[in-house]
Amino acid sequence: MTRKMSCPFCGTQVEYAIENSPDWYRDPSLPVCRIDCHDKCRQYWLEAISDPHPQIDPTILTFLDSLDDEQRTFISESTQHACDNGILIVYNSKILQYLITDWHYAKAAVMSYEFNDISFRISGVGFDFANMLFFLDTEDARFTLRLHRAGTSIHEIRSKIYWLEALWNMGRVKILSPVLGRDGEMIQCASPNDLPPRYVTVYDWIPGETLNNFSVAEKTPELIRRLGSMVGRMHSVSETLELPDWFTRPRYDTDWITSKIEKALESGHTDASAEELAKLSSLPSRFSQFVAEHGEEQDVFGLIHSDLEPHNIIVSDGQPCPIDVREFGFGYYLSDILTLSRHFSKDEQAIFFEGYQEIRALPKDYRQQLALFEEVRAL
Repeated sequence: MTRKMSCPFCGTQVEYAIENSPDWYRDPSLPVCRIDCHDKCRQYWLEAISDPHPQIDPTILTFLDSLDDEQRTFISESTQHACDNGILIVYNSKILQYLITDWHYAKAAVMSYEFNDISFRISGVGFDFANMLFFLDTEDARFTLRLHRAGTSIHEIRSKIYWLEALWNMGRVKILSPVLGRDGEMIQCASPNDLPPRYVTVYDWIPGETLNNFSVAEKTPELIRRLGSMVGRMHSVSETLELPDWFTRPRYDTDWITSKIEKALESGHTDASAEELAKLSSLPSRFSQFVAEHGEEQDVFGLIHSDLEPHNIIVSDGQPCPIDVREFGFGYYLSDILTLSRHFSKDEQAIFFEGYQEIRALPKDYRQQLALFEEVRAL
């Protein structure tokens, strides 16, 4: 039954109902309170309890009572932005505490930069509480702020910046550019209210639309060709880039892929047919044969984006720009190529591969090799 109440975030009158938690939530057995705050926060859920009667978890309300208006506005605007980006959220007191803790970090971090009259909110493209991403808005500009996971090595962050700068300087790949702090450094450290220090980086804003929001008609042959060229230039940089001793990134190598295969085999795959199980069982030996033939030399194995999905590519003034390079590391270039090209039709793939080969060559049997990586990706 739908009832009326004040939104715990923004205070407006909203409709709400106690119901079973959404199917996609971590525990469908939990009762939740669905709140329809259409004008401001949009729609969200608060965890509920059923004893002695169905109600919002009192620990959530107690926590919210401790917040000031600025903090409540931050939660409201962040929820609205997340919903507008297709992200639906079930809040409990722990998640809300994470949000406000990161609010403290972001508020302290922006003081390290030459910003005036700035506001911030979570990006809305996903809640990664370990590596929260914020949008920073000034009167005439927008930036992104990455609050890095606690305990992140400064060399990991330096490595990311080093690669991004190389993509632009050597490959003319348009990417996010780091913003210097007041002290002239690209990496800042925030430690508000005696909280443990965490590293922060700020990047400029690339205007445009992510590729996944493009219609079929908007994915013109010229854009597809430019996407192939972009990936080719990224790999061309990786093929020749000299790395400093402190450079550190994960390796998506034979051991990593073999581990994925082993976990898939151990998981059972009870729904797989005998033929599918036989193919999966033969995957380790087939991949080992690929490695034996091609090795891990820099012409086939180097720095890759590792998550080159359409939602991680912004098209700005007709030029594709890779974003969100959190997972970049050492891997096979074919992995990057497959991640993006698998979203295209056969005709589009042909154009994509042509664009790629305008920059660097593909193996003669690259389609067969991509089929192997498709099997690995499906694990």
